[in-house]
Amino acid sequence: MGWIAGATGVLFALALVLLAAFFATKNERFDRLAEWCFVAFGVLAIPTIVTTAGRLPNGGLLMQAATVAGLAGAVAVGLGELGSSLKIVDFRRIAPIVTLGFFAFLAWIGVTSVVIVTGGVLPLNLGWLGIATIAAGGLIVGWMASRPGVLSGRAEPPMAAMVAFFVPMAGIVAWMIWLGSSL
Repeated sequence: MGWIAGATGVLFALALVLLAAFFATKNERFDRLAEWCFVAFGVLAIPTIVTTAGRLPNGGLLMQAATVAGLAGAVAVGLGELGSSLKIVDFRRIAPIVTLGFFAFLAWIGVTSVVIVTGGVLPLNLGWLGIATIAAGGLIVGWMASRPGVLSGRAEPPMAAMVAFFVPMAGIVAWMIWLGSSL
């Protein structure tokens, strides 16, 4: 099952590269390919979250809530991107839902990382990487969100923020791949 978590990380990385290509070139093909990568990411994130929950010591109610949030987030990202890819709905209309779904997935990574650090079942440094990644990502999202319309998809974030955001996103990729090799 660990290969699924690794594949989830690889798909996330590919989606990020494609999004970077889209923002750099404004070529819609890159955006469409990124959407399909996010659909596959959403699908593969589900068994990753379930498997990870089964490997961790009882993290209590917080871990259970994070697992449910992570699952709901993965479904929201996958279905939202699928609807956009199939042109059933304009992405700008569902951007807030997809964004909340992604934040729920990130919350799952954060809580899971804390449980890893305190539980000792998975590599300790995996937990610290997740915590550092989520903290850095939160700071950069705060910077991006300061521009009106960014979170709703009506405006693009500043280019410097987008470039900086790839650092914690690379951390998520590394975390997912490392998680996969640890499961």
